[in-house]
Amino acid sequence: MSTRRLSRAPAGTRRTPVHPQQSLQQPRALRSRELLKQATRDALNERGFRSLRVQDVTARAGLASGLFYRYFQDLGAAVAEVCATVFDELLEQTRNLTDYSDPYRWIYDNHLAVVSVFARNPGVLACFFGLAADSPEFGSIWKRNAHLWNLQVAGFLQETAGFTKPAAERMGFVLGAMTEGIIYQELIRHTEDLVKLGRRPEDIAEVISVMWFRAVFLRDPPLDRLRAPGRKVIGVKKQR
Repeated sequence: MSTRRLSRAPAGTRRTPVHPQQSLQQPRALRSRELLKQATRDALNERGFRSLRVQDVTARAGLASGLFYRYFQDLGAAVAEVCATVFDELLEQTRNLTDYSDPYRWIYDNHLAVVSVFARNPGVLACFFGLAADSPEFGSIWKRNAHLWNLQVAGFLQETAGFTKPAAERMGFVLGAMTEGIIYQELIRHTEDLVKLGRRPEDIAEVISVMWFRAVFLRDPPLDRLRAPGRKVIGVKKQR
């Protein structure tokens, strides 16, 4: 897959903010920076990185184009920060899911949070899958945060399935890779065979959750908990 370079300027010529760091901490500067960051996120999700321009960002933020470089070295730096922030939001949501008394509910709630975040941020998700090869920065953001999420999964596996810590971590990494693959196929490639199971975040989360539950507990989740996507996966047309 061909991709644009993350940095718009040649190596060694990246711009640096023209204001001293101290001035960037002033309330007005902080507000402008946040406006630019949110505008970057909105434009990225609407246009994708390959079509994104600084002018798109500053127009959305209601700021002059030249102000962008007071706060970010280049467009790639702003996009990388947005991507890191999206993962921070995701981890904050899933970190609060600590009730393991209903294992299927925990699995489903985690995946609904993950899929919902990326469904709302398709441009961010595309950066992780499409630009990681050209930009180690994107790859490191994904790997670092996916690792943290997988460790949360490992804690769940220890508590509910009796895995040892090393086995739980290994299983968590494998299950995390399964989730990555389905999210990529559903939200980026729109693979027909998966899309037929359902396109809503709730549908995608249920498909992943059924596969996780089967892999961990070696049985199907309770049928009365499943809707059409989950029942299709296990081959049951109607609830019994």
